[in-house]
Amino acid sequence: MEPDMHDFLAKSLLNEQELVRDYQRFAMEVQDPEIEKSFRHWAEEDGLRARKIEEFLHKLQGNHGKTR
Repeated sequence: MEPDMHDFLAKSLLNEQELVRDYQRFAMEVQDPEIEKSFRHWAEEDGLRARKIEEFLHKLQGNHGKTR
């Protein structure tokens, strides 16, 4: 069974949030400044993406009159 749009976005949000945490954690542990900078940048990018996905989830919930 194919997931619906809400389920897909909810799963995507969780994935993005997990990536943000991982990149932030490893940025604090890595010794190479170039890698650290990249991890911090990627955490920021994924954080922005997570925020947008969250906006879409709220929009879908509003359009369908249901909350999950």
